[in-house]
Amino acid sequence: MLKHILKLTIIINLLIILSCASGSKSAPASGSGFANESLDYRLRRSEEVSAESRMITYSASLELSVKDIEKTRNTLTEQVKNNNGFIVRETENSITTQIPAPKMDSFIDYAKTLGSVERETKTGRDITDQYRDNVLRLDSLKSVRNRYLALLQQAKTVSDILSIEKELERVNLEIERLEGQIKHAELSVTYSSVTVRFNEKVKPGPLGWVLYGFYRGVRWLFVWN
Repeated sequence: MLKHILKLTIIINLLIILSCASGSKSAPASGSGFANESLDYRLRRSEEVSAESRMITYSASLELSVKDIEKTRNTLTEQVKNNNGFIVRETENSITTQIPAPKMDSFIDYAKTLGSVERETKTGRDITDQYRDNVLRLDSLKSVRNRYLALLQQAKTVSDILSIEKELERVNLEIERLEGQIKHAELSVTYSSVTVRFNEKVKPGPLGWVLYGFYRGVRWLFVWN
């Protein structure tokens, strides 16, 4: 009897997991009451999410032309500490750091004062829906795990115990994976990734200044400001 209950529970749990994974798919074609209800639900959910704070991850990249590479790197390292950030990668002429999101713009503005800006990029990504889907799936899997634990207490034979423990191991691995994704998402919203690359300014030699002067003269003759 316990084997039949175990098989039935596994089938039900698989259906629950599949329904969670397919929750974001489109509803059936319009014309049925179910389709209209699903559409209304999605519209209401969209309005609720829009009214709340979205989870946006930001990353920025900055390239500078500086006079002293070592001095710039040391100054940026100190500024990262002052902003309660941390460095995740550092090379001779670049620093990749995690800065608290509210302080990202002020950190970039300060970095710009250290040299001439050659290139600057900033991107954002909305992870609200993905985050919430992972939280819902995590809650469902924890409920599945609790049911397996209850079945494990009732198991009498070695085969039943082994079957339940195998399913528990699979569910626990999925729970750990989702928990890792959720923590990573929360960290990526709390901290912004900023990469600053800095190259030393090239100073022209005597001949370079002569060519530069010649260029300026030719430009003055042919280009009107």
